[in-house]
Amino acid sequence: MQYPTPPERIANRVVANEYAAVSATIDALYGQPPELPADYETTGMARLRREAHARMLGNGLCTRPAELDCRMESACETCAFFQTTIEFRPTLTRQRDHARDHMQPERAALFDELIERVDQSTHPEGS
Repeated sequence: MQYPTPPERIANRVVANEYAAVSATIDALYGQPPELPADYETTGMARLRREAHARMLGNGLCTRPAELDCRMESACETCAFFQTTIEFRPTLTRQRDHARDHMQPERAALFDELIERVDQSTHPEGS
């Protein structure tokens, strides 16, 4: 961005140099992204930033960063980025029961593990 030439010629060389320096500094700032202090982000803001990109699944959230490609498609429950909460416990229980009814012990064990993880996060040992 170029600032217009001042309406009057600046006769004083010191003032003209200062004007040029300030103009150059302002021009340099325009192309840079704003920087925030490292301690500016609160814990709640950081959590919200991490969850903002999370994709809702039928029984939890995929917290895989958007920059990373996902080749898992329907195997989310086995992915390290899969996260679930107590609100999905009934769905997880139904999925486990469905796996048991259809003689799928590996799937049933997976859902048992997810349910156990939800229970532990809801009722941590020693609390």
